[in-house]
Amino acid sequence: MALSAILASSILAVSATQNRAEAKSYSKAVTKIAGTKNYAIYHRVSKNGPSGKFTSTKYFKHGQIQSKQYVSTKKGNFWNIIVNGREVGWVSQNFFARNKISVAKEVSLIKNSDYGFPTRDAINYVTDGQGTAVDPDKVSVSKTYVSTQPSTVNYSYGKAKASVNISVRDNAESEMGEVTKQPQKGFKTTTTWNGGSKGSSRNWNAAHHYTSETSSNTFSSNGLTLRTRLFQPRFLSLGYGQAGDKMGQVGVIPEGMTVNGNDFVTSLYSSDSDQYGHLALYNLGAIKSKYAAQNLTTMNWSTFKSYANNIKVSPYIKLGHGQSLGSSNNYIYVLANDNKYNNGPKSEEVMQIRKSDMQINKIWTIRVAENRYIHNATFVGDNTMYALFHNGGYDRYEYWKLTRDGDNWKATEIGATNGSFISNSPVQGFAYGNGHFFIGFNDNIFQVAENGAAQKHYRFNTKREIEGLSATNSKLYVQFAQRAELTEGKF
Repeated sequence: MALSAILASSILAVSATQNRAEAKSYSKAVTKIAGTKNYAIYHRVSKNGPSGKFTSTKYFKHGQIQSKQYVSTKKGNFWNIIVNGREVGWVSQNFFARNKISVAKEVSLIKNSDYGFPTRDAINYVTDGQGTAVDPDKVSVSKTYVSTQPSTVNYSYGKAKASVNISVRDNAESEMGEVTKQPQKGFKTTTTWNGGSKGSSRNWNAAHHYTSETSSNTFSSNGLTLRTRLFQPRFLSLGYGQAGDKMGQVGVIPEGMTVNGNDFVTSLYSSDSDQYGHLALYNLGAIKSKYAAQNLTTMNWSTFKSYANNIKVSPYIKLGHGQSLGSSNNYIYVLANDNKYNNGPKSEEVMQIRKSDMQINKIWTIRVAENRYIHNATFVGDNTMYALFHNGGYDRYEYWKLTRDGDNWKATEIGATNGSFISNSPVQGFAYGNGHFFIGFNDNIFQVAENGAAQKHYRFNTKREIEGLSATNSKLYVQFAQRAELTEGKF
């Protein structure tokens, strides 16, 4: 080789070495929080900066964002982002919300000396200077609980600060209702299996390696036929043990769901004992396939980009048991209750969550009646909540309607049914539609009139837990576990 060629080769090698960027890597992924602006995404980074622009963050800003790696360059830090479990590319750190605490805009409490509102429940997310999510428990708060006195609560973490005004409604007697309805004749009490699912969809098992489903289901009983609408991803994040923080894993346990128009929303937890989790919103108008969403990490790039643009994931927020959901055109509503708490004087939290960015907008605390702690509820529009009360000691179900006027939630009992329906299993879902209530248990759904009169009993044999019901017009939506599957039928 000529001397000039040797020198040129050596110069190129030295230049490449000098230009190679040292990446900071994590053994487990950190959770990143998107900001409001759009940024380019690149294939590569070097010490000089990024190269190979190929897409924009506008398609991915509402997904679950994680990262295991970043590089410091002459143009700032760039992170290799993973969205909904799939590696996407390199993006400027400026894309993330940095040194920020996002909280609910307002909190309105019903005055109750027996319940202190935990002020950290108002947090959507907290980030450090790199836009990495921080455990909400690490945030300093000026008051840990608020009960009977209006307060301004201040939140801080490093350079990040926020505050929320908490008002107190001194009219509990006018909001709370009284038990007045005579129970209607109920159903013959029966039993079902209890505990976790005893079966699964065809491929959701070790023998089939939890692979994707490729054929639909049809479940029929007593005139109601449920058909598969959507098989959901196992995770909307990296899987088991790959997240370095509790905010990172999205799934694998669904607890509740709601459908409004084309918007299907489900609550997701990494443990069935958690009170915090994520909401996932699927735009069914764009996600028409029953099967494709299972394959986010392997589908072709253009399809993934489209799906990512039509799936939104909330931050890690207070959802309680996550079984009591409802929705309007613009908001998701959650009764964030404690399913381990029986009857008592505690207030309950209603979360109003914006569909636009999947963050808590407002929080109310409510009380339905004396000694009536609600475990199941649903919402119709922005101003109406239907609640189901049941306790074995009363041997009846009660149906309550709560109507919102400003910040007040006025409760009225509208019906009741005698009996236990199912003697050995808790309620797994509750819905209201066209003047009917639907109460779901494992493999059983009961339909009753508004006044509590028994109408129909639907009995299935899936051996899979029901994880939420939703009704709209004449359609009933039912979600099954293992694999999470949304079904729909007409009643």
